[in-house]
Amino acid sequence: MEMMEPEFRLRDERIRKESMEKGIEKGIQGMVDALREFGIGDAEIKTAIIKNYGFSETQAKKYL
Repeated sequence: MEMMEPEFRLRDERIRKESMEKGIEKGIQGMVDALREFGIGDAEIKTAIIKNYGFSETQAKKYL
């Protein structure tokens, strides 16, 4: 059973990482939706994503 432990740890770490990424994506999408409701344009929203999340312009564009 101990031989399987590293595999379980890797699996758990992968699941944690995927869950974090999904949570971040959901949070960014919520921010985008809220900013749009306040009349903020896509260019400003993209700038906010880049500034707050350290994303490239290409990465930020996928949330618009």
